[in-house]
Amino acid sequence: MTDDELLQIIQQAIEEKAETLDLSFKKLETLPPQIEQLTHLRYLDLRNNKLTTLPPQIGKLKKLTSLNLTDNQLSALPPEIGQLNNLSRLHLSYNKLTNLPEEIGQLTHLSELYLSHNFLETLPTTLNHLVNINRLSLSYNQFTSLPPQIKGLISLSWWDLNNNQLTTLPPEIGQLKSLNQLDLGYNQLTTLPPEIGELYRLTSLDVSYNQLISLPPEIQFLINLDSLTLSNNQLATLPPEIGFLSNLISLNLSYNQLTSIPPEIGQLTKLIQFRLSHNKIETLPPEIRCLTQLTSLMLKNNQLLALPLELIQLVQFFKLTQLDVQENLLTIPPEIIWRKDEPDLIVNFYLHQLVEKKHPLNEAKVLLVGEGSVGKTSLMRRLLYDTFTANQPKTDGINIVPWNIDIGGNNVKLNIWDFGGQEIYHATHQFFLTKRSLYILVLNNRQNEEQNRVEYWLKLIQTFGGDSPIIIVGNRRDEHLLDLNQPCLRDKYKNITAFIQTSCKTGDGFPELKEKIIQEISQLKEVFEEVRVEWVSVKKQLENLKGRNWDYIPYSHYQKMCEAQKIIDDQSQRILIRFLHDLGVVLNFQEDTRLEDTTILNPTWVTKGVYKILNDNTLMTHYKGILLTGMLERILDNPLRYPKEKHQFIIDMMCKFELCFKLEGSGEDEYLIPDLLPKAEQYTGEWENALVFQYHYQILPSNIISRFMVKLNHLIYQQTYWRSGVVLAYHQNKALIKADREDKKILIAIQGLEETRPEFRQIIRSIFELIHQSISGIQVSEYLVLPHSNPAILIDYQYLLNLKKLGEESFIPHGSNERVRVNELLTQFDQYPRIHQSPSSPTLKKEKNLIAKTVKLLFSHNSSDEK
Repeated sequence: MTDDELLQIIQQAIEEKAETLDLSFKKLETLPPQIEQLTHLRYLDLRNNKLTTLPPQIGKLKKLTSLNLTDNQLSALPPEIGQLNNLSRLHLSYNKLTNLPEEIGQLTHLSELYLSHNFLETLPTTLNHLVNINRLSLSYNQFTSLPPQIKGLISLSWWDLNNNQLTTLPPEIGQLKSLNQLDLGYNQLTTLPPEIGELYRLTSLDVSYNQLISLPPEIQFLINLDSLTLSNNQLATLPPEIGFLSNLISLNLSYNQLTSIPPEIGQLTKLIQFRLSHNKIETLPPEIRCLTQLTSLMLKNNQLLALPLELIQLVQFFKLTQLDVQENLLTIPPEIIWRKDEPDLIVNFYLHQLVEKKHPLNEAKVLLVGEGSVGKTSLMRRLLYDTFTANQPKTDGINIVPWNIDIGGNNVKLNIWDFGGQEIYHATHQFFLTKRSLYILVLNNRQNEEQNRVEYWLKLIQTFGGDSPIIIVGNRRDEHLLDLNQPCLRDKYKNITAFIQTSCKTGDGFPELKEKIIQEISQLKEVFEEVRVEWVSVKKQLENLKGRNWDYIPYSHYQKMCEAQKIIDDQSQRILIRFLHDLGVVLNFQEDTRLEDTTILNPTWVTKGVYKILNDNTLMTHYKGILLTGMLERILDNPLRYPKEKHQFIIDMMCKFELCFKLEGSGEDEYLIPDLLPKAEQYTGEWENALVFQYHYQILPSNIISRFMVKLNHLIYQQTYWRSGVVLAYHQNKALIKADREDKKILIAIQGLEETRPEFRQIIRSIFELIHQSISGIQVSEYLVLPHSNPAILIDYQYLLNLKKLGEESFIPHGSNERVRVNELLTQFDQYPRIHQSPSSPTLKKEKNLIAKTVKLLFSHNSSDEK
């Protein structure tokens, strides 16, 4: 807004004797002295501007009751601020204030004062004059202590002090008798003063993320407290006085050092939510049975050996509907224990375990992965049979071989999965990579780290295998020694347990490898779990069908097997099928309604079907990757093995794992397979003056662009796409997105209406963020390209956000000779950059609406995608 425009608005307000004036989001740097003539003004909104000072004339606005200066550049307030003696609400959050003038104490009618996200270290001595203040926000400042003058805040009911550096609280805090809510989270407190017990009206107290080692017994006097948050401290014990807080509804003690809970906890009969995760609790007191109103109990990551009878009673007879006992010492399979919203299932399984016959599993899944021709099959044959065949044929898809070994006197069956390493097979690896397995990544010693694509495979394992252990094997040690930066890889991938060099030809290194495999399998506790005898019977029946060359069965067939073994209820059947899926006995994707009715017994049945489609020359050359469902009778040319009614299942598998997507608006069902698109980039027009940004990857996963196309296929512009790129259209904007595999980058350019380009950018970013979040351990940086720079000048987006957070107004980008304003650059790319936003800020609300719009846009067209 120009100075003339501002003066015109002020003059109009003067003439109209306006009581309200909204000057927010106007990029104002100063206020003119004429502002003193707004003598009728009661409400003045100056949010989100660039004000560095306020003119002394501000003190003339005697009738002003509300002044909002949130998100400016103020480093000080003029003493004349104290003349606004009718002021009741003053908003000063997100500025650069280092102190407050003593005159602030003259605002005796002030009821709300917001000072969060500044640089305040002290409060004025006149603070005790603010006897009418009701709400005070001092969060995200630099306070290390509070002055005794706080005792004058006798009307204060809501006080936010989180994210400071407080090490102690003054005893005067006990004089704030009106205090109702107190937030002390994210400070450095080691104790609470006894005077805290004098705050008898307190209903909510948050002291999370501090250094508390104990609680004072005076806490017993907070009898009106209904919410107490003490998570992320150093508490080793709870005082028995905790039992006097009989009105508590929510108690959070997660992330402490508690080993036990006092019996007095049973007196908290109104408790609804109780969080005890990440402690060292071994047992729960019997008095827990008295918590009959409890609906949620979080006990994840403790030392529980058993579920006490009293806890079981809370599930069976009272209101407990959420129970998290993961990562304890309980012998409950992960498929059951992670169902925290179904505590009756956990309890019933636990009770069955106590009384039913069980059988040790003694079985595990070992997966051999790596590039083609590195020697995975030769390594398996040397391990299992101590033989070697030169020029071993390449593995066609997947080969599964059983290997029985002795581990601690137990006969353990290892199912060795040998994956074909050719590029075309990588697309279907994700069907079978599971957690609770051992991975062996096989490398060719004669090739370097990049040729072996070491990090590609490690990230793939990390994504689908979780924290499963990994042994890296360098093969052909007789020809060359393995050359890897082992310390760096170990640091990045914590589940690498060993680097072993072998020679399939000579047998060197195999005793060491076998010993390491036995060691890792012995540490997978799931291998030796005892499971119900009925589960073992169903497992054997399915394996017998597989041995008779059955490729798949309907889910109803599986259900009948379960019912014959007295596994009647649907929940138990689904838990078992999930268990068998992770073990590799079957494939069943019960979470996807398109796939749940087919249980795959033979993995090669589905992979060969997919390979036939991906290898079809006519589909690639003539149809440019567009698959019509009618083509499958020709492609899957074995009607006995691939009957017509299973064609859609094969396609749905490819859709689930984002290997293809349905084209909208086609008369006949048509699907686009991005990996079969032409490699040559199409002509997309000129992109001068576009908004340009980039993603840079340490390792660029090959399927990111295809997954992006799948998720936003409904925005594709005039069928403009190729294997590594696509053009999208949204409202009156177009976007070019393309991958540069060699430089490990994705480039995005957006052109169109300046006012809506940032919104389109946010939609694109949201989809990439969804994809990035699904790839465990991915390392990606986002860069903005400085507009009109030639050659392109890149600016790290996170660096720009940090400059904004630190209050820097401008900087000189590397490679440029001109200074750039931080806010202006951010505004060009993001209408609402995510900086210093309070939960109620309009900026955050608009951003949440934009995210909601993106999600709605995505899932209204891809309703079956994973959410």
